[in-house]
Amino acid sequence: MTTMPKPTSITADRKKAELTIVWEDGHESVYSFSLLRHACPCAECAGGHENMRRDPDPVVFYLPTEDSPRTHIKAIDPVGNYGINIIWEDGHHYGIYNWGYLRKLCPCEVCQREREAKGLVPDEETIAREIERRMNPPKPQLKMEFKL
Repeated sequence: MTTMPKPTSITADRKKAELTIVWEDGHESVYSFSLLRHACPCAECAGGHENMRRDPDPVVFYLPTEDSPRTHIKAIDPVGNYGINIIWEDGHHYGIYNWGYLRKLCPCEVCQREREAKGLVPDEETIAREIERRMNPPKPQLKMEFKL
């Protein structure tokens, strides 16, 4: 069993809208903020608990780049010693991006070729369906009110 490398540095560049992680094995991952938001691992973004995945959905690499408050990072908080939580400018803050998930989300050419070799490339119909779902998310049906 191989151990997943951990980051040695994490840098967010708001002007470039990129998050860079340098891993302890020397690999460097540069994620667009848009990719990170498309790949948010929370139940809401996945379309429900039943759709949550341990690994990133391969379709996220084919979704259009978005520049909106949804894809602007407000803050990043550590989560224990295993990941980060991203707080987005639109208020979303539910996804915990663990180190293993982030490493598998690496968009570099080497990692993309590895995904292709494993057959992790969605067909055009799947991509189109996912774009439609993500661009037109269902509205919450339950109104909740809390009085303290």
